[in-house]
Amino acid sequence: MSSLNLPVNRALLLLALCAFGFLATGCNVASGVAYFVTPNPTVEAQYEIRDIPTVIFVDDRRNTVNPVRFRRLIAETASQDLLDEELVNEVFSPRDADLAARKFDRGSTPVEISRIAEAVEAKQIIYVEMIQFVLSRDGVSPDPYASCNIRVLDLEQRKQVFPDKKELSEAGEFNVEQTVSGNKSYTLQVSLPSQTSQGLTDARVRQKLGESLAEETGHRIAKLFYEHEIPAVGANLIYQ
Repeated sequence: MSSLNLPVNRALLLLALCAFGFLATGCNVASGVAYFVTPNPTVEAQYEIRDIPTVIFVDDRRNTVNPVRFRRLIAETASQDLLDEELVNEVFSPRDADLAARKFDRGSTPVEISRIAEAVEAKQIIYVEMIQFVLSRDGVSPDPYASCNIRVLDLEQRKQVFPDKKELSEAGEFNVEQTVSGNKSYTLQVSLPSQTSQGLTDARVRQKLGESLAEETGHRIAKLFYEHEIPAVGANLIYQ
């Protein structure tokens, strides 16, 4: 048995001697780069949402998100993340919230958020106001970018609880216009890493970019409400 292991042991010894010689000679092939494992940075939750029946309502009155299914993908992705992270036990379908909004909307008169909540039996709304959703900022090269204003409304307490706590209308309903005009919001900006050099004339490229941007926006909305790690790009490389 020992005779069978002898070649293996010699091979391991040879490899060790080669590695030692490589380090001792200071070879320039690797350009003197050392790699050290460091923990990824941790981002704290911006707000800890209450575990009460919740719905995410993505408001896109400016029609910035096209096609509409990308807007639904944003809300559905964020909703699923809330469930996966066990932040809330009950999340209502964003589609139902959209249906309720269209039912009660009266053109120039903003729909009451409380009516949407009542229609789906939610007690908490994560209100997302879309500001921008583009696949390219110069109209030529792929550069997906989205931005939105986010607020959390607690319908039981009749308060906006994120980003600042502020009493809403005590009498009657409170609506989107009251929420937008009087209260602060958290502005979220989302951009994707460098994309393929393929032009935006290809419909398949536009579809893939739109889906990726919508999903990432949904993930980033949910991450506002739980602690998470972010990749420490380049932080582990030390040039000697």
